[in-house]
Amino acid sequence: MGRHPAKDGIRARPRARDGIQMVHFEEYPGHWISTPEHDRNRAIAWAKRNRTSLINRKTHTLDHYCAGFFAPGAPWVARMEKKGHHFIAKYLSTRQGYVDKYIVPGFGDMQPGKITRRQIDDWLLDLKKAPRRGSAATRELAGETKNKIMYTFSLIFEELRDLGVVETNPITGIRPYDKTPVRPRGTIDRESLALLYPASHGELIRVWGSPLWACMMLVFNDTGSRPGEVRALTWSDIDTVRRFIPIRKGIESGTAATVKSTKTGAVKAGFLTARTIQELDIFRAQSRYPGDGDYVFTLDGEAPVSNQATLKAFRRGLLAAGIDQPSWTPYWLRHSFGTYQMEALSDEEIAALLGHGVGMLRRVYQHPDNDTLYQANRGIQDKLDNLRGVK
Repeated sequence: MGRHPAKDGIRARPRARDGIQMVHFEEYPGHWISTPEHDRNRAIAWAKRNRTSLINRKTHTLDHYCAGFFAPGAPWVARMEKKGHHFIAKYLSTRQGYVDKYIVPGFGDMQPGKITRRQIDDWLLDLKKAPRRGSAATRELAGETKNKIMYTFSLIFEELRDLGVVETNPITGIRPYDKTPVRPRGTIDRESLALLYPASHGELIRVWGSPLWACMMLVFNDTGSRPGEVRALTWSDIDTVRRFIPIRKGIESGTAATVKSTKTGAVKAGFLTARTIQELDIFRAQSRYPGDGDYVFTLDGEAPVSNQATLKAFRRGLLAAGIDQPSWTPYWLRHSFGTYQMEALSDEEIAALLGHGVGMLRRVYQHPDNDTLYQANRGIQDKLDNLRGVK
């Protein structure tokens, strides 16, 4: 059967996968635009009504569509929210950051329909971390971050496909990157931990600079909690008699005091040493904000200390203890907890305290030194000796 003749310079044909009619304008040769219609005549009528906007839309470059794509209230965001998806401000700002820092500089001046999968794949291979303000230096971008950028790009292309701007999503089929961190976290050695947590109260305050920071770092060390989880603690959370804290919440990333669930949604138990309880009692007696509903670690009584302030305090403590390790962060205390508890607890017990599955624990959070590895597996040696008849 021959092609239908053009009407007013418009052709129509059904899309193979679902029968939706696509239209072609003689003034924009080589490009077919999806319509909302299955009937050919209705599709041509729709195309005539929207002719100018459709042709103009086809000639827009990508940056036209990317401007404010993930802004609160933007069309894509509003549509997703009507479907029951709810986004925190940090999620939207992060997605738009990927667009503005990476996607627009790479492809903003191109028409979406001209962007190919190979172009995107090659671009990702060479993509570097955006330089910090005032610096021209670039750094390697982690594979996991490249995957997030690729997913962000794919969301935009899916929207453009629904709008009829492109026929296919060129991201589809690109192999994801390995998630191994470029700068992985590790375990703080025992000698350094001894320097960071000296036995006397006076030396502890000397290292950390104040009772607030000393207590915060002790809680990190005792529980393996994430910084946001410790920052969210109020005095009512601390059971000094049982030396216990329930870890149910955290401070939402990118906010000053928005409380949410823990990162994985898990509820965990935190057990404190008698020494930490003693230091917390001293700190509470001196604090200007000792009420049950007050944040434990706060400078103004309104919000907990910030994540950036926590990092700076940790690095000041490293220097005060004579430790030159600028790559270490408070998160290293979490990894140290996950490693050194191997000597006394099972993987299942440690995973429960950290709020992760055993597989994640072994892959990410355990970095045993030789002594820890030996002690954790000493029972296996005993069983092997029995099998071998060794006394």
